[in-house]
Amino acid sequence: MDTQAAPAFVSVPTQPLPRSPSEAYLDLMKKAVTGALAATGMERHTIRPHGPKSWLLYRFNRAVARFGLEAVQLTPSCAEDYLESAHEFGNRVEGAETMLGIRQLDHMQRCIADVLAGNVPGDLIEAGVWRGGMTIFMRAVLKAYEIADRKVWVADSFAGLPGIDRRRETFAWRKGDMAASLQTVKSNFDRYSLLDEQVVFLKGYFSETLPAAPIQRLSILRVDVDLYQSTMDALRNLYSALSTGGYAIFDDYQNLPDCRQAIDDFRHEHGVTEEICRIDERAVYWRKQA
Repeated sequence: MDTQAAPAFVSVPTQPLPRSPSEAYLDLMKKAVTGALAATGMERHTIRPHGPKSWLLYRFNRAVARFGLEAVQLTPSCAEDYLESAHEFGNRVEGAETMLGIRQLDHMQRCIADVLAGNVPGDLIEAGVWRGGMTIFMRAVLKAYEIADRKVWVADSFAGLPGIDRRRETFAWRKGDMAASLQTVKSNFDRYSLLDEQVVFLKGYFSETLPAAPIQRLSILRVDVDLYQSTMDALRNLYSALSTGGYAIFDDYQNLPDCRQAIDDFRHEHGVTEEICRIDERAVYWRKQA
């Protein structure tokens, strides 16, 4: 395995987005899919049994469940807790459509606006969607900008992670982790009135679905798949379709070594030299130049 020197990061531009009815709609969408819109300052969270006396909580919850009750704890929450991804926070609203933070959604909006302004051809895709929050937002951006000739591809197994190759994967993932069903994701699109013919679902493991996917050109490629092999499957099958001037965006590059290694290996194998830029504490991107 090639061990390259870690690339230098460049901070993502932080100029304020312009305000208009469309921008107000998209700001509202960001708060909705992250759960920030429902945040009240004190969030209720289920207490998960752990430790030697966890059986006490289990018995308590079982006893009160007949009355529709369970043990919860209150944790303080504020707007800053929704800027970064939710993995680092245990106090955000539960049940949101995405674990991503506002910074990543802001960045996606800028990337889409840029490829539209520059007439960069191609559809938008996210590989690894969980409950669909980012792809819902991608479709919302197209709607806000009145774009009817581009599609949003929603690629996922909709059954969680595939079998884990312990020779490649160092994180303690298990098969089926991060599962959200296709019906759940479609229902989430429908809740925002964004389930239409411009949304295309690719169901299955990437090694099986992406080689035959009828994708011709992409302007936005986002990968959020947690595993080395799944990252490589996405890149090997999709990167060649990314137009010059399009954006390759990756979650977990900074916090999951296996994802970082896959991206670095792919870049080395295919001579990708574009500068890697930082979005937030987890995600990175580059703009394809050739």
